[in-house]
Amino acid sequence: MQKSSKKFHGIISGNPIANYIYNYRHPDDVDDFIADLDLALSSNFSLIEDPDYGGGMGNYWFAQITETHFELWQEGYDKKIIPLQDWKEILLSWKECLE
Repeated sequence: MQKSSKKFHGIISGNPIANYIYNYRHPDDVDDFIADLDLALSSNFSLIEDPDYGGGMGNYWFAQITETHFELWQEGYDKKIIPLQDWKEILLSWKECLE
């Protein structure tokens, strides 16, 4: 992510994580995602309505919240296993760029 004091310049990467979060371009969508992460982090995973975060993004994205981590993979790339708190920090940084 690249942001100057004046504006956000976009994601400069071919990284699957960067490609994935670019699909969440509205701060409210990021907030909804973080709310589900907070449920998992507070041992309330069963309250997450749908932990699948890859649906609707085309056949090549697979993403889900688990009780301990976030899994992300894209066709042609290795699966990324990211601790929930780390994924939350990534999303918070992304939200900051969007605002």
